[in-house]
Amino acid sequence: MGRCATKKSRIEPQDWRPVGVAGLEEAAEAAVRSEKNSIVVAGPGSGKTELLAQRADYLLRTGICPDPKRILAISFKRDAAKNLRERVADRLPENLAERFDSWTYAAFDKQIVDRFRLAIPECWRPPTDYSIDFYEIGDRTASSIIQREASALGVGPAGYSQIKPIAWFREQFLQRLPVDPSDLAAGSLEDRIVVAAWRRYLSPKRPILSFGMISRLAELLVRANPQLLSALRSTYSHVFLDEFQDTTDLQYDFVRTSFHESKSILTAVGDTKQCIMTWAGALAGVTRQFADEYRAEPHLLRCNFRSEPELIAIIGSLAKQIEPYAVTPIHGLGKQHGEGECRVFEFADDEAEANAIAEVLTQTIEIDGISPRDVCVICRQQVSKYSDSLSTAMRARTAAVQVRDESQLQDLLSEPVVTILLDAFQVATSRTAQPVAWERLQKTLSQTTYGNTDKVVMRRNSLLSTTIEKLAVSLPGCEATGRGVGSQLLEVVKAFGVDAIKLNHEPYRQGDFFKKTLQDLATELLKRYGDKPTQSRDWTHVLSDLMGETSIPIMTIHKSKGLEYHTVVFLGLEDAAFGNLSDPDGEGNNFFVAMSRAKKRVLFTFAKNRFGRTQKRDKVEAFYGWLRVAGVPIEDGSKVKFSSRIWTY
Repeated sequence: MGRCATKKSRIEPQDWRPVGVAGLEEAAEAAVRSEKNSIVVAGPGSGKTELLAQRADYLLRTGICPDPKRILAISFKRDAAKNLRERVADRLPENLAERFDSWTYAAFDKQIVDRFRLAIPECWRPPTDYSIDFYEIGDRTASSIIQREASALGVGPAGYSQIKPIAWFREQFLQRLPVDPSDLAAGSLEDRIVVAAWRRYLSPKRPILSFGMISRLAELLVRANPQLLSALRSTYSHVFLDEFQDTTDLQYDFVRTSFHESKSILTAVGDTKQCIMTWAGALAGVTRQFADEYRAEPHLLRCNFRSEPELIAIIGSLAKQIEPYAVTPIHGLGKQHGEGECRVFEFADDEAEANAIAEVLTQTIEIDGISPRDVCVICRQQVSKYSDSLSTAMRARTAAVQVRDESQLQDLLSEPVVTILLDAFQVATSRTAQPVAWERLQKTLSQTTYGNTDKVVMRRNSLLSTTIEKLAVSLPGCEATGRGVGSQLLEVVKAFGVDAIKLNHEPYRQGDFFKKTLQDLATELLKRYGDKPTQSRDWTHVLSDLMGETSIPIMTIHKSKGLEYHTVVFLGLEDAAFGNLSDPDGEGNNFFVAMSRAKKRVLFTFAKNRFGRTQKRDKVEAFYGWLRVAGVPIEDGSKVKFSSRIWTY
């Protein structure tokens, strides 16, 4: 469905009303209408994404963000950036929504580096064909990096033994880059190793960059080029910073260089109790730092629109125990009572635990009619290992619904080109109409071609129809090989235009990321298509399986961030799952995030024996203490009859 807007669509600020919702709480509406830098403290279920979408609507519809200026939204996760982009597109006319840019920090930094690469000082400039590194460059490999570069500099073990690898990597290797590296090259051994390592990774022979390095290059690029800095500030009159509590020092430094003391108005949204990225360098006290440096006015949101009142009361109790000055949350619709339930169960071993949880999950879906995608199992770490017994127990009960590790697929399925391809496959193979997928394809095609005359629109629709018709014929006989599946994907990509897709999605323009994404999708499709007998291959089932329509997702706390579910099960609230708890504040926040994903029901489990070993809860006793204070005691799982609606003795 096309949308258009004229100058008449502009309204006066005092006449603007929230779009698509009945209303906003007072603090949220104040934040939406704010004309100053703001810090929005928003707890679980308060509608952080909704608030930013409403603010974008307000700024663009009223002309406070005037054409041709734009709004920049930066999120921590790809699915959060995508969700925000889609919400804004659903509310605004197309000519206004197209002035809203929603990126992750990593993607925004990368597109700046790739677009303006030649403006990077030559000594730091990466070759055009650099690859993204996920394993070789990091604090876990810092020791080997130091050893390698020190040896190349003629320094033996005695010379570098005092260097602390992790501190060196975070504080020196990823330090703010000087325009001229000569001072570093002539400085301490630590600094000389930094320069040597960067030169190695920037070498044309095998150029590789981590996202941390790209972030530093982006900051240097903006700082070293006043014209680019001016253009960036002129382009974006307003900037949104989502999940701000997880911002790293590198990301914050880039934001500061780009927008501090500028006319751009910044809105940061977050919750310090949900800061779970300290392990990845999340900046301690970033909320207070932002408030001070940007003289930001605070907005405190109280309403929780996600959870039932019983769960909100527990969440409020936990929040107070974690952060004594936390605002007490209330139900967004004023409800005092509901169907919320939180329970903690202790089991003899992981087999008993798995059988009980499998019973709950099976009945929740088959009897209560809850979608498998509205149920989630969360593990602190090692998802496949912790969920192995549960997977076995689920298979013993039903073939219709299984549990699935979402660790790898979550990112792949959020890729724009994957959405295009799966939509096309779904429309071509479904036995019923797929209006949502069809409309997305039409919209995508309109973004990759120019013009909206009747003739152009007719030509686009003809191209799309022809592409779908060809797929409908070719997919049933597709060869069950990587080449066979890959060729089907390429036909769709060619119809939309490789260059056009890359033009609209910046991360695909450089390196082999676009090619790798297609290869990864082909691999996942082949797993579900190639292992079936020829006569039973059904693309409808293949696509449904890949998108997880009939599977319960299992994921880490980090992957669950920003998501919500009817029922949440946290497996293994025990010492081993939380490592050595070297970061108790961060782990407390992890626990809080897991608890607050649930709309109706949350269940925590502890197994006295797991993986054949005795388990303890001494180090996580604080979490059990928080729950007891909130009125949630530990119960003996062996004395409970488990079902979907209620657990009774």
